[in-house]
Amino acid sequence: MSTALIFGGSGKVARHLTTKLVASSYTVHSIIRKESQIPELEALGSKPIVQSIEDSSVNDLTATIKKYSPNVVIWSAGAGGGSPERTKAVDHEGAVKVFDATAAAGVKRFVIVSAVDIRDRENKPAPEWYIPDDTAVSDRMWGAIGVYCQAKLAADRDLVTQNDRRKLDYTIVRPGSLNTDRGSGTVAAGKVHLGKSISREDVAEVIVRCIEDPSTIGLAFDVVGGDTPISEAVKEVGSKKIDTFAGRY
Repeated sequence: MSTALIFGGSGKVARHLTTKLVASSYTVHSIIRKESQIPELEALGSKPIVQSIEDSSVNDLTATIKKYSPNVVIWSAGAGGGSPERTKAVDHEGAVKVFDATAAAGVKRFVIVSAVDIRDRENKPAPEWYIPDDTAVSDRMWGAIGVYCQAKLAADRDLVTQNDRRKLDYTIVRPGSLNTDRGSGTVAAGKVHLGKSISREDVAEVIVRCIEDPSTIGLAFDVVGGDTPISEAVKEVGSKKIDTFAGRY
């Protein structure tokens, strides 16, 4: 039986992911902030662990990861639109601590949930497949949640540029705006347009498929609502080595 450790296990994507992994015979451990979240996660089949990412050192986090010996670590945590200081502390600095802790614990497989259009907008050109509608979505997103976007950029950049040292088998999943619809089982993945939202359940299924597909290791790719079955979409990203972050950080 495989084991997964989810950072940010109380989030909506993570809850869908937990359900799917448990159904696939995974043992799922979830790092959460509040004891009050324990009953709901246990009802999903998770084994919750109350631990503050902000207050934990790399050594603390390494000890937790070693204790549960997961086959895969998933980062799905975030400050959830809190203060700029907390956003930086969780979405950037907390993520980096977990990268280091995962490597120190000897776990190789790592999947991180990021977001579409996370890139260095000041120093790098826009993706060549963007159309005017995509540029407009990008402008609105960075205007509304720029602090979050900068924190995600810093974390994703660190994951990629420091991997010669960490040697993680990482995949960066970059979903578009999230909705609460039931999963459709279909998406558009890779070099996509930004206008369509995606259900959290479908994002969770994309993560499951990435865990199972080693061809996605070392890639960062965008995913939004679309018409391609998720298994096919992920397989195409992996086989064509589509990376929407490369050259943009």
